[in-house]
Amino acid sequence: MKKQWMIALGMVLLTTLTFAQREDKDINPKDPKAQELLDALSNKAKQYKSFSADFEYTLENKSEGINETQKGSVTMMGKDKYKLNIVGQQIISNGETVWTYIEDVGEVQITDMPEEDEDDGNMMNPANAFHMYKNGFNYQYMGQETVDGKQADVIKMFPTEPGKKPYHTIIVNVDKPNLELISMVVKNKDGNTYTYRLKNFKSNINVTAADFEFDESQADDIIDLRE
Repeated sequence: MKKQWMIALGMVLLTTLTFAQREDKDINPKDPKAQELLDALSNKAKQYKSFSADFEYTLENKSEGINETQKGSVTMMGKDKYKLNIVGQQIISNGETVWTYIEDVGEVQITDMPEEDEDDGNMMNPANAFHMYKNGFNYQYMGQETVDGKQADVIKMFPTEPGKKPYHTIIVNVDKPNLELISMVVKNKDGNTYTYRLKNFKSNINVTAADFEFDESQADDIIDLRE
């Protein structure tokens, strides 16, 4: 469950971006209207030197009777410095090293920042929520709906290599007038649906590189997994 959550989180954020399974030939592979909206969202995000947001994460599986919600926060600077807080964990990256601190046991795991072509590592980077559609996805504009009380433009995304992914659909809900991400839904093949809602989004906040370093002295147990 922890592994599934971490993969889905990286895709949204936060997101970065989540029907019964369908073949690519059944949809417009690169819907121009969807691409125009995604490009606008991505271009605006490129202007962010930093940002922070609270988010709400819900896991639902109707057949298993699961409906759980957790809350967290994310802070980001540049392309690869980030700090995630959720369910008793703190994940910090300074662009080279990633620390995963598990608070209740006082344990920190240290790993190298994944390479660009490492799928799970890319998905853990919150900045990718705004740009991930550019590689490995087809997408389709689905119209407008009211989502969390806001008028949202809805885009469905489908992996170009569905056999290699645990999910089959990503739904992106965008506040078009403000070009802000309202929420993202990841639909897994196992029946799990992950929904992420962004709240209190603030761009170009005052942070420094020092905010993305973990003080290892606060951990009781250090597990260094770097090569």
